[in-house]
Amino acid sequence: MSEETLTLGIIGAGNIATRHLANLDFIGGNRVVGIADMNLDLAKEKANPVGATAYADWREMLDKEPLDGVLLCTPPVLRKAVFEAAVEKKVAVFCEKPPARNAEEAREITKVVEDSGMICSVGFNCRYAPSVDKCKALIGDKKINIVRAAVISPAALPGPGRLEDWFFLKEKGGGLFDVMIHTLDLTRYVAGEVATVHAFGTNVIIPKSETFTIEETMSINMLFDSGATASVVSTWACAQGTSDLTFFGEDFQISLRPIPPRLNGKIGAKGEKAESCDEDFPQGPAMGRSGQVHPNRKPEDPPDPPHHDEMKVFLEAIRTGSMGAIRSPFADAAGTMALVDAITRSIESGSVEQV
Repeated sequence: MSEETLTLGIIGAGNIATRHLANLDFIGGNRVVGIADMNLDLAKEKANPVGATAYADWREMLDKEPLDGVLLCTPPVLRKAVFEAAVEKKVAVFCEKPPARNAEEAREITKVVEDSGMICSVGFNCRYAPSVDKCKALIGDKKINIVRAAVISPAALPGPGRLEDWFFLKEKGGGLFDVMIHTLDLTRYVAGEVATVHAFGTNVIIPKSETFTIEETMSINMLFDSGATASVVSTWACAQGTSDLTFFGEDFQISLRPIPPRLNGKIGAKGEKAESCDEDFPQGPAMGRSGQVHPNRKPEDPPDPPHHDEMKVFLEAIRTGSMGAIRSPFADAAGTMALVDAITRSIESGSVEQV
């Protein structure tokens, strides 16, 4: 494809669409011509400022608009139907995470994508963080034997910053996995494939009810194909939030934060003076769930850096027809969905489950 302007459509006009719209404007070389959402007023709110047409039906948008690509920004209840329609229209797809409702649907979509040869990228944006690149380079071919992770947040507690109601409904694709899936995906990206899991889910602070059908807290043990093990804990019910992802090996301990990008740790054999690594990577502030560009953002910084590089790479893949720079093709993202599925099964069964 030439350098002519790409035409794009967006399905789902919520918070994440706001972030992508800001980055698309910053990147340039594209024009959003349609935005679809069941809430037509919300679609109009996002469409009018960019001169796009608002639709209540995403199928109508795909029928009426000649698109090069579509951004799928809905909860995971809507995935497979969009991919099938996009294949028919020969449209590239950027799919937000989670990539599917469950592992079975992820496998079905993988077949749709691979059989068609469509350009596709899944929104595991943390893979593009410079701290992740540095972490992988420092570990290299060293053996990882332990991974430790914690994703602690007040997101389900009443008050400022509480997530939208659908996040707490399992039947609508809600749950801790919406955020924790990034950490699970990074463990795979850095440490390799997971073989088995044993997980527990609890509701000590927020009991399950008609409006809260998810686990508020999870504790997960994982065994990798390599023999490494991992311990991951996560909750949406702790006011004192924190995030940690640390990889351990015979001569290293490296803690990784993708947003904002940071890396710290030590490398050195027993009996030797360890070499410290402690690095913050220059990156502008994220837009966040407010939908407002951060007041400290510099003009040369993307409006929402965590999602900028993945979108830039996706657009370039449409232009070149090559997915070589995409770090999360659908088949690989389906591997993370299989891990999530195994964790869910383990919580339900109380037993060790195969991934």
